[in-house]
Amino acid sequence: MWYWILAWLLTIVTVFGNGFVICLIIRIQRLRTTANWSVLSLAVADLLVGLTFYPLLFALNIDSLNEPPEQAKTFFLVSRTFLYLSATNLFVMIMDRYIAIVHPLKYLSFVTTKLLVAALATAWILPVLLFTLPYRLVWGGKFLLLLRVSILQVLPVVFFIYVTVHIFFIMRRISKRQSRIFAQLAFNHAPKSDDQTMSYGSHTESRAASKMTVAIMFFFIICYVLENCKCFCTVYTMCHISTAFEQAVDLLFVINSAVNPVAYAFLKRDVKSVLRGMLVPLKQQVHSIEGTQTSSSEQRKEDSRI
Repeated sequence: MWYWILAWLLTIVTVFGNGFVICLIIRIQRLRTTANWSVLSLAVADLLVGLTFYPLLFALNIDSLNEPPEQAKTFFLVSRTFLYLSATNLFVMIMDRYIAIVHPLKYLSFVTTKLLVAALATAWILPVLLFTLPYRLVWGGKFLLLLRVSILQVLPVVFFIYVTVHIFFIMRRISKRQSRIFAQLAFNHAPKSDDQTMSYGSHTESRAASKMTVAIMFFFIICYVLENCKCFCTVYTMCHISTAFEQAVDLLFVINSAVNPVAYAFLKRDVKSVLRGMLVPLKQQVHSIEGTQTSSSEQRKEDSRI
């Protein structure tokens, strides 16, 4: 029972969170930028994961992918297609953010609109070619299976681990340099210049982008390391996969799609700015209602005294 309660809770968070991100980017003009195309594409893929994974699993009444075979094949085809779409779109978004963080001066000249559109199109086509069509048409054999697992599951994990480590060392080096600069300023009792203040603000924004990137990659790495272990055991029949382990991996898949909009909301600067702007009128309205209620209660007290 606890498993399904948690599963439906994660499904609701995934659907509403990614749906909210999609609505924000579509409706808010300042968010309709080329840099947010990869975010929008990933949110759509994650929304499809939320709409199909546990609802389909519940509708087909599947306890394990081993039985019943027909329902399990349908679920595996649909769920893995959207999970792979989420993985490839996440790969494109992380690649985009990685270039922006590591090579900020070359980003605009290198990541052109045509290149980003081509990358996103590849992210939507590749899983269909490597998994959906071969699985549906029952062709390809073990070679295509290993090729699919290598490209769609192993390669992203290796790349994300490399990106995480590289970003960590870059931000550590930048932090040490900033600390030395401000320590020298404090020693000389000199106020910070405008250029230094702008440099600090730019560094803060870069750190926020880095945190968002690492947070998203963290859940993906954990999820797909376990999934790769499960695939290895299934293909080579070297170990038994328990139902509890399958359920844990399934939960991690949906968590991976659920945490992405949370990372955007708290760590992506433009989205966070829009959310703050939306919350200000609500706070003002709450304060206005509280002020009206307070004045009404004070008026009633005065009337009762009279």
